[in-house]
Amino acid sequence: MTTPKDAPRDSFEVRLEWRNTDVPSRPANQFIVSMSLPNAAGQSDAIHLTLGQVDPPVISGSPEQMEQQLRSLGSLPVETLGRYVLTRARLAELVEVLQQAAINYDQMQQQSGG
Repeated sequence: MTTPKDAPRDSFEVRLEWRNTDVPSRPANQFIVSMSLPNAAGQSDAIHLTLGQVDPPVISGSPEQMEQQLRSLGSLPVETLGRYVLTRARLAELVEVLQQAAINYDQMQQQSGG
């Protein structure tokens, strides 16, 4: 195990090779964020992120029939796509990456006139 006293003095980069990236993309439209239970010091030390997907119900008929169908639903099942645990530092990195993705997306839309 590397300890701070025998860690390399010069910084360097290690190339990451992503594996298993051929899984199908699935839309995520439901999110739960919760904190871990407090540790012995009484602090939550992790953020739990759950991603899910729910399809809208098929509702048809007259406005009155549609309202009745919606009222009788009760609940909709959400399929869990993944559960992730992040430290506060990793959460900040994820927020930064997502903000940059949003900026890039907006710039692409402006350039394409969309």
